[in-house]
Amino acid sequence: MTQVTRKQSLSSSGAGGSPLFLGSLDEVHVDVARSPGATLFSVLRDVLGDAGGGVPQPWRNAVRAALPADAAALVSPLLNTGKRWIPDSLALTDHLRTTSMRAILDEVDGLDPRALADEVSDLYRTSMPQAWQRFVEAPGAFLAAYGQVLRAAWTVMEPLWARADGLIARETERIGAAVVSHGLDAVLNALSASLRYADGTLCLPHSPCPRHRSELDGRRLMLVPLASGFTAGMYNAQRDDYVWIGYPLPGLGRIATRTHPAPPPAPDSALTQVLGPIRAAILRQSSSLPSVSELARHLHLGVSTITYHCRQLAAAGLLHRERHGREVRLRLTPRGTELLDLLTGPPEGVRARGSH
Repeated sequence: MTQVTRKQSLSSSGAGGSPLFLGSLDEVHVDVARSPGATLFSVLRDVLGDAGGGVPQPWRNAVRAALPADAAALVSPLLNTGKRWIPDSLALTDHLRTTSMRAILDEVDGLDPRALADEVSDLYRTSMPQAWQRFVEAPGAFLAAYGQVLRAAWTVMEPLWARADGLIARETERIGAAVVSHGLDAVLNALSASLRYADGTLCLPHSPCPRHRSELDGRRLMLVPLASGFTAGMYNAQRDDYVWIGYPLPGLGRIATRTHPAPPPAPDSALTQVLGPIRAAILRQSSSLPSVSELARHLHLGVSTITYHCRQLAAAGLLHRERHGREVRLRLTPRGTELLDLLTGPPEGVRARGSH
C-alpha cells in the first residue's frame, strides 16, 4: 500500500509519526528511482484530492482543464476520503523502476477489477470509507474512468516530466555523492519538512499503514524524487524488497514556470550537492566558531532561517550549537569536519591534519 503524505512538520522526537529503524547508514543500500508514475499520481492526488502537495498553479490548472469531467467526478471521491492508503497499482508505484509511462498505463488497463476490490476490502476490513465502498461495489467502472483520467493528465505532464530529466539526473548524483562520503544522514534530514532522521531512525509522517514494517531489516532504501509539487510526499514501508520514499524534487522551481526546457544548472561543489547551498555555506563558516547572528549577517539571511538549517545540521551530527551568554555559537563536530575535509578539502585558515 502506498501512503500519501500531506504538508506537515514533525517535532524532533517524531511524535505522531511512523518510525522506520534503519540502523547503521553505512549498511543501508540506497537507490534512486526515476518514476513517472509516482509523479503523475502525486499530481492527481493534489489536483483531485486533499494531499496538499504544492503542485504549481499553472500545472494544476492545465491538468484540471484536460480531465474528462465525468471520469474525474467518479475518481475524485477516492482521493478525498481522508484515508491516505491506496493500493500500489492505483498509485502507479507497483514497479518503481519502470520508466515507460505507456507500460504503466497498460498495467492499469490490465488490472483485475475483482482482485483489486478484494485487496481494498482486506485493507479496510474494520472501517471502510464510503467512497471505497462504492469502488468495491463497481470496480470496473472506476478503473475505466481512472484510465481516462490518467491518460488525460499525462498529456499535460509528459513535457513537464521531460523538463525535469536534468534535475533528476543531478539528484541521482547528489544522493550518490552523499552515500560515498558518508553524508546520507544530512540528505535524509533535508528530503522534506515532514521527515526527520536521528540516531538511526527515520520518522515518517502520519500513523502507519496496518502492514507497516518498522525495521529496514536488510531491505534497500529507494528514494523517489517527485517532479510534481513543492511539498509532495508518498512512501511504502511494507514491501519485502525495499522501502521507498517519495519527496519533492530539488530545484523544481526552475521548471515550474518555464514554457521551454531549462538550461542545465551550473555545477556545484560536492558539499553543496550533498547538503544544499545554505547548509554547505554554514558548514564552511563554522570552523571559526561564529554566532548565529554573525552567520546570518555574513550570509545575508534571516536569523530564523539560519537557526532552522543549523538545527538540521545538528540533528545530522555535523554541528554543535553551544550557548555562550546570550549568543549561540556554532562548532563543527568531528563528523562535520570529516565531511567538510572530504568534500571540499580543509576549510581556509585551518591547518592540515598532522601539520605543526
